Amino acid sequence: MKKSLIAFAVLGAFAASASAQSNVTLYGIIDAAVMYNTNQTAAGGNKLTLDAGQLLTSRWGIKGSEDLGGGMKAMFNLEGTLANDTGAAGAGFGGNSFTQAGNSTSLFDRLSWLGLSGDFGTVTAGRNNILGVDSVGLADPMGLAHAGSNPNVMFSALNAGSLFGGFGTNQGGTGLRQNNSVKYVSPYQNMNGFGVGLMYGAGEQAGNTSGSRYMGASTFFTDGKNGAAISYAKLNDVTGNASLAGFSLGLKYYVTPDVKLNFTYSQNKVDGSIKIPVSATLALDANQRKIAVIGAGVDYSLSQQTTLTAAYYDTKRSGDVGGLLDGKADQYILLGKYALSKRTTAYASVVYAKAGSSESKDTGLSLGIIAAGNSTAVRTAVGVLHSF
Repeated sequence: MKKSLIAFAVLGAFAASASAQSNVTLYGIIDAAVMYNTNQTAAGGNKLTLDAGQLLTSRWGIKGSEDLGGGMKAMFNLEGTLANDTGAAGAGFGGNSFTQAGNSTSLFDRLSWLGLSGDFGTVTAGRNNILGVDSVGLADPMGLAHAGSNPNVMFSALNAGSLFGGFGTNQGGTGLRQNNSVKYVSPYQNMNGFGVGLMYGAGEQAGNTSGSRYMGASTFFTDGKNGAAISYAKLNDVTGNASLAGFSLGLKYYVTPDVKLNFTYSQNKVDGSIKIPVSATLALDANQRKIAVIGAGVDYSLSQQTTLTAAYYDTKRSGDVGGLLDGKADQYILLGKYALSKRTTAYASVVYAKAGSSESKDTGLSLGIIAAGNSTAVRTAVGVLHSF
């Protein structure tokens, strides 16, 4: 009840002040899919679910801008996750109950920033997407679809809280977005298609400016269709003595107006001893843990309404706990999208996942597609997405 009252108060405040803004927009995505997944028990049992956000993560947000003159604008963006299958809102900036109890939900968990833009570029301050997700997002073979089981979203973009929750400004949970951060992106139009990005997140640790800190940099190129992006980031743990370094690369190229090739590569590695919780009573030393993801795919526009996508991901983990958790998993995906209108899209996908073994160290890299005790699984999804 308290969260509902807060949400209505926020919406009321924006409605009352909308007339004072040059532009205020309420927007969102509602995505729902019926999913059938094989091999969800050790005995090979199957599972039928209704899930939200399979093509794109369901969300709602408020954004606005004001023309300040001289080509400069003031902007804001507040955005939160929607779980339209249950009606819940907000996924939390922490989300890892083992490291930061009490921060499991947040109204605007996706974005929450105020910024300025002009000929100099764009500067935003608050809760920002990391530069790594911008890089792999440029050319993710699935267009960041199936976010919960997409290796680029969960591993390349540091969204798996159980693996990355000890690093960065959030001090628990996903690392894909960083609290207390300032982000700068240059205007590529003034640099022949080239641009740069810089981002800094303050850990806000008294007497320790390196604790829980995020630092990132990127460079990118686009000619309006084709593009390339590279990013590097370093996230510290709360003490500043252990760090997570991440590198991401994204490339997209149109062979013809109807055929686009996508390629991504990322790796992240832990340096320094840090305990990552895997349950309420167990934590493992992640020192020297390395996770690498290769993604490749092709999009084919069959018509103005229909797009077919074939994608492949290779995920490997190595190095930590003396190599005892070394693992591998592959995903092969076919996705079809049909635009019913400018705002509504029907889609269907089939994912075949294959792990290096039936042990959890391998099946865990399939991100829920394969249950422990199995080495393969097939997930089928049929859904509809509507944007507003």
